[in-house]
Amino acid sequence: MRTPPPKPIYPLAFEALILGSLVIACALWLGAMGNFLGFLSAFGASVLIVFKIRNVSTRLTEAGVSQLTWRGRVHVSWSEITQVTRNPLSVTLSAAKGRLVVSVEEFADSAAAVAYIDSHLPSNLRSNASRC
Repeated sequence: MRTPPPKPIYPLAFEALILGSLVIACALWLGAMGNFLGFLSAFGASVLIVFKIRNVSTRLTEAGVSQLTWRGRVHVSWSEITQVTRNPLSVTLSAAKGRLVVSVEEFADSAAAVAYIDSHLPSNLRSNASRC
């Protein structure tokens, strides 16, 4: 029996979304008064919120990985993954359907998230550390 997938940290992510929304509201108010920096900060906060939603929406299951994108929810099964790029804070999974960036810092135990992903990848894509 395999271990269950690691749990994402939702409260912290939703706090960031709420804070970003407040920044956007304040920035738009400043922008309405003719301040270009208000519009600029609203745009920056909007981009931050979009990336945070992508991170929060990531699901790791026995069937594969799914994530909310601009085109809707994309699901990629583990066997469809063709390339893996590992970074300290993320794992990028490439497949024919597209590329999913899994932000491991959004999980309660980032090492467990990386190990879970590695254990479900096709054998030719697993890292050398997990083969020992």
